[in-house]
Amino acid sequence: TITLFHPATQGSLLQFLSGPHDPGASNHYGRMMERSNNSNAGGYELSDILWDGISLLIVNVVLWLISIPLRKTWPVDFIWSNFPICQCIAIYVRNKPSGNQDRQMMVMCLICIWGFRLTHNFISRGGIGHEDWRYADMRMKFGKYFWFVSFFSVFLAQSVFLWGACLSLYSAISKSAPITYQDWIAFSLTLSAILLETISDIQMNNFISLRKEKKTDKVIMDTGLWKWSRHPNYLGEVLFWWGIYLFSSNKNNGRNDWWVVLGPVAMTLLIAFVSIKLMEDRQLERKERDFILYQQQVGSALLLLPPCLNRVLGQRLYGNKGGDSGINDVEDHQET
Repeated sequence: TITLFHPATQGSLLQFLSGPHDPGASNHYGRMMERSNNSNAGGYELSDILWDGISLLIVNVVLWLISIPLRKTWPVDFIWSNFPICQCIAIYVRNKPSGNQDRQMMVMCLICIWGFRLTHNFISRGGIGHEDWRYADMRMKFGKYFWFVSFFSVFLAQSVFLWGACLSLYSAISKSAPITYQDWIAFSLTLSAILLETISDIQMNNFISLRKEKKTDKVIMDTGLWKWSRHPNYLGEVLFWWGIYLFSSNKNNGRNDWWVVLGPVAMTLLIAFVSIKLMEDRQLERKERDFILYQQQVGSALLLLPPCLNRVLGQRLYGNKGGDSGINDVEDHQET
């Protein structure tokens, strides 16, 4: 959808179908090539962002319509992990002549690895056909009106944050400047973030399997990375988008696209003050005493801290909340 209906792509198709003697098609194609070869233009135009935003809106509408007869909102999860891949490829197709190919390959490979891993994790956990507990709560709250409310509260809401985070891709892929140390820092940070998410999910998946097979009496994931942070997978997601931003933070062919920083900032705020809060409020509501004990042992909600510092922080932040039994439940994190 993104590539096929974008004016630049239409220009290429129009010239191919109409032939070189069609002045309208030639002029359209010529303007597209002139834009691509103009280094002062930064390799992309603001209209590119608008067209991609419209494409994302169309995808939301289609998946929302599919979710209505299913009476489940799980199709929305495919937007988060797959749309950035499609958008990345579309930006590359439109800006291949103007961008640095090494940087383009670095960014595209990282985006694809991140997206495919996230999709695989979602499917392997039985995500298809299963509605996230947050959306199930909304369905109970809004009742017969949820089919309409879900478009805004489920589909469109998170896509706005995703679209904002992806703004960095335009500068990153269209920049013609040579690779610098900052690109290697960005690559290292982004790859480390993917590894952090992967290890966190593997540890949680293994723990869930042990519980299902009744091979452990423990009902909380409090080892590995989960002993260093209560939400290490969320930390990986935050770092991933900051890594993508670093690819684009330098001047883009003489143009300073400072505003793309709004994407990772918004993503950080979303995870730190919405996603984590919803998750922990649910735990406090269902297993208040046990979860407080976990907070006392692992005081850091997001950042990775050594266990000794986590205990000190936990006692300072949550030491007065009470509870005297062993840690015994924070399992719901696998549903994020």
